[in-house]
Amino acid sequence: MSIATKEYLTFLLDQEEYGVDILDVREVRGWTDVRRIPNTEAYLLGVLDLRGEYVPIIDLKQRFGMGSAELKATTVVIVLHCADHGSLGIIVDAVSEVYQLSQTEIKTTPQLGSNVEHRFIEGIASVNNCHVVLIKIEQLFDFSVLHKVIESNVSEEEF
Repeated sequence: MSIATKEYLTFLLDQEEYGVDILDVREVRGWTDVRRIPNTEAYLLGVLDLRGEYVPIIDLKQRFGMGSAELKATTVVIVLHCADHGSLGIIVDAVSEVYQLSQTEIKTTPQLGSNVEHRFIEGIASVNNCHVVLIKIEQLFDFSVLHKVIESNVSEEEF
């Protein structure tokens, strides 16, 4: 009997490795300026017009309380597909690896003091003597808030 595995795309934030289910990854792209949206949380940098779809772009470091992203040559936006919500872009320092992990390799998050809220974490896996924090993308952003802000502040002609 084979053990079911999933692939995770991993990325770096402040030299630490995080990962998302690769099936949720729509594309990886270099940094591009975004359209700011008024009256939103600081971690929402704005929206990106991606082939006719307005994709919210999140500064993942700010969302996790780790300061702000520094835009460098290796900075990328990972565009994720969030079931029932559309797409979401996260800014990360760099893309790292793709790992294939079984559910037995993913451990639950210990209840320790941390900058990253536990609701954002699917689990932690040990890979090549390093720990990879696996992210629950659906917990990163409340899409209903964005839709209300866009409807009340910005008309589509302004994009």
